[in-house]
Amino acid sequence: MSGADKAENKRQELGGMAKEAVGKFTGDKSTEAEGKRGQAKANLKDAGEKLKEAGEKLKEAGEKVKEEAGEKLKEAGEKVKEAGEKVGEIVEEAGEKVGEIVEEAGEKVKEAGEKVTGIFKK
Repeated sequence: MSGADKAENKRQELGGMAKEAVGKFTGDKSTEAEGKRGQAKANLKDAGEKLKEAGEKLKEAGEKVKEEAGEKLKEAGEKVKEAGEKVGEIVEEAGEKVGEIVEEAGEKVKEAGEKVTGIFKK
C-alpha cells in the first residue's frame, strides 16, 4: 500500500471518527451513523490493501519456490543421466565378459567333441 493510500484511509477514518463524535454530541443519529460508515469504509480499504500485499508476497514466494524446484529437478535429472551412463558401461563390460566366457566354453566343448570323435575313430 502506498503512503498516499495509507494517508487517505487514515484521513477517512479520522473524518469518520469526527463525524461520529459530532453526531453523538448533537444527538444527530444520522451524522453519527455516517461517521461510523466512514470509519468502516476506511478499515475495509486498509484490509483490502493488506490482502493485496499478502497476495503479492505469496506470488513472489511461489515464483521463488518454482525457480528453486526447477534447479533441483535439473540437478536430479543430471545425476540420473550420469547413473544411467554408468549402468550402461557396467552392462557393456558384463556383456563383453559373458562373451569371453561363452567363447572359452565353446572352445572347450569343441575340444571335448574332438576327443570324443578321436576315441570312436580308434
